[in-house]
Amino acid sequence: MKDPVTAITGITYDRESIEHWLFKAKNRTCPVTKQPLPEDSDLTPNHTLRRLIQSWCTENASKGIDRIPTPKSPLNKFYVQNLLRDLWLPKLQLKTLRKLEVFAVENERNRKCMIEAGVTKTMVSFLVSCFKKGQTNGLEEALSILYFVRTPSIETKLILIENDQIIDSLTWVLGININNHVTVKCHAVSVLKTIIEKASSNVLERLKPEFFKRIVRVLSEGISQQGIKAALHVMLDACPWGRNRIMMVEAGAVFELIELELGSPEKRTTELTLGILFHLCSCADGRAQFLSHAGGIAMVTKRLLSVSPAANDRAMLILSLISKFSGTTMVLQEMLRVKTVSRLCMVLQVECPIYLKDKAKEILRTHSVVWKDSPCIEGSLLTRYSSSVMDEIEVPPYFLCPISMEIMKDPVTVSTGITYDRNSIEKWIFFSKNNTCPVTKQVLSDSDLTPNHTLRRLIQSWCTLNASHGMERFPTPKQPINKAQIVKLLNDAKSSQLQMKCLTRLRVIASESETNKRCMEAAGAVEFLASLVSSTYKASLEEVSKDGIEFNKASDEALSILYYLQLSDTGLRTLTGKNGEFIETLMHVMQRGNYESRAYAVLLLKSMFEVADDPMKMISLKPVFFIELVQLLHDQISYKASKATLNLLINLCPWGRNRVKAVDGGAVSLLIDLLLDSSEKRVCEMMLMVLDQLCHCAEGRAELMKHGAGLAIVSKKILRVSHVASERAVNILLSISKFSASPSVLQEMLQLGVVAKLCLVIQMDCGSKTKEKAKEVLKLHGRTWRNSPCMPMNLLSRYPS
Repeated sequence: MKDPVTAITGITYDRESIEHWLFKAKNRTCPVTKQPLPEDSDLTPNHTLRRLIQSWCTENASKGIDRIPTPKSPLNKFYVQNLLRDLWLPKLQLKTLRKLEVFAVENERNRKCMIEAGVTKTMVSFLVSCFKKGQTNGLEEALSILYFVRTPSIETKLILIENDQIIDSLTWVLGININNHVTVKCHAVSVLKTIIEKASSNVLERLKPEFFKRIVRVLSEGISQQGIKAALHVMLDACPWGRNRIMMVEAGAVFELIELELGSPEKRTTELTLGILFHLCSCADGRAQFLSHAGGIAMVTKRLLSVSPAANDRAMLILSLISKFSGTTMVLQEMLRVKTVSRLCMVLQVECPIYLKDKAKEILRTHSVVWKDSPCIEGSLLTRYSSSVMDEIEVPPYFLCPISMEIMKDPVTVSTGITYDRNSIEKWIFFSKNNTCPVTKQVLSDSDLTPNHTLRRLIQSWCTLNASHGMERFPTPKQPINKAQIVKLLNDAKSSQLQMKCLTRLRVIASESETNKRCMEAAGAVEFLASLVSSTYKASLEEVSKDGIEFNKASDEALSILYYLQLSDTGLRTLTGKNGEFIETLMHVMQRGNYESRAYAVLLLKSMFEVADDPMKMISLKPVFFIELVQLLHDQISYKASKATLNLLINLCPWGRNRVKAVDGGAVSLLIDLLLDSSEKRVCEMMLMVLDQLCHCAEGRAELMKHGAGLAIVSKKILRVSHVASERAVNILLSISKFSASPSVLQEMLQLGVVAKLCLVIQMDCGSKTKEKAKEVLKLHGRTWRNSPCMPMNLLSRYPS
């Protein structure tokens, strides 16, 4: 160790290694003890150990060991703040910027200190000042500092709120010619990427045509691989908003992207390029520009099946848009000439996702008449994909499933005597949880499905007779598993040698049909799998066994099967019972499991608490349970897991002291941070629902007001997301104004435009309840806000001056 430092867990590491672990790799645990490390935890220099190491090096100098020099003292926040004050003195400006640049390049510790000292805001102000004055002195150093000091997302959003000219300033930088312009532009576009990634939809919708012209120019100049990638990220993030696609097309983006891709760039660049081209080809002008380039279709065809799954997805979507909306005879002949048709046929034959094959089939089906002479398409393929197949053949009506209206592959009969395709009726009964016959509307006496072998054989014979018309004979379906087979598998799974093999087989059986899932549940698979997960995590808490890795694999597999079984309400209540033992186990999974297991755990917990009928189970949850939920939401493992976590918080917060436990777990500040990033309607609604619940307690309101962006983001979501989100946001403001309305809070609400937004709610069509609550807030504090120009006259009359 060259510079030994001790973490709060008491373990000593080399400073460079632990800083890389914490700040670059973004780990939040001690590498040795696995205990959590707070984000703001200090690293204490271990001078005694450093001196011992230096002494040892000196003693062993004869053996070629060099004495390690005494490390420099860490950068001091107050020293940086003094430097920032010197920045505004013209004589010291350049010298100060160069000092700060050296600090920023040195190490992550310096960069963190610089962020805390407010370097980011100062550099932004300096850049905007340069833009307004048209001066370039110090510009290179300021951009270099901003590039190295990676700004946290919350601070980026606050910068955009406080200084909306930063994007114009960086656009200006991309258009000027100064010394070392390649580095300057590379840093400028990288900073732009960071800002655009965190910008709100309101900012992205207001981007100017000049902005896109400069970004496209970066692509044409090819300043550096890093600069090109950053420019592509900016374009991809901006594409979906407002008129940005049209402005990009007008700036010549499509042509430049095709030219860039023809230069055979690296994999990630190709994925980004195709992603942007897909967005641009979703408008008519973009497709026209794409088709005007001689190499457009050929380039996209060449990338299909030759780069990565992500590139395959985008390339297929581009070809689908072209063939669907711009499929003229000339374009279709071009697709035939550059072997697009043969590449689409190849997609059908190779191993790739089903949706890609479906897209390829759709394109071939749409233009099968034009491409019928292509040597790569067999006659059977053409008839199979021809749009007139079903018109040419009259399908007997009793071969069609009453639900899907498609030919039945596995006909089964329910207790009312009506026959359906197994897949369709299983979804109706088990997934949609209906208990009536779709045709007769009679209640089903049981959920048994009897195979109709006679009808299946008739359908198979009919398909064979019509093979010349492109009809394929359906294979004989596999019979559903029976209870005895499941019981045998469960018994075999108790042996450690056969465990993984049996669990894999159980997962395959569960994926085959809904009937198999219900059969597994009836055979006792739920209890067995739950006990396997519980016993594994109990053992891991006590000590790691010799076969610990394999044991955890078995536990993870068991957990995934429990999720995929889509348990009935009875099965879920079975898991919730047993004194909450399995809930405790799932909490440990969220603490110690891998990402996939943590996701399965929270999805199971959501389902379990939705059917829980014992309030004590919800009231007695431990504070650590809510800490883990908040951590899981912070990690953003997956979209489904995040939604399930929010659902859990919504269902659990009303019970006992759960609100306070969630607040203590850091839920309020995290939800505000996530709201700053989120634009997805349902997620925003759910976050505001949770915040509404948490603001029913004093601790929750205090946390919301303590956060710099708390009131601002709640106000911003009113009238921007949905009626539900507006109602919840107004509820939060009502809680604050009723119970926590200090003079400073009321003044902040006035400054942030909360009062103006509430006045707007009264005038808009957003539900009577929401309007009444907005009026209530304004009435409560009308005297304080009477000088606001937006206050309605009928409310002002209550408070004469």
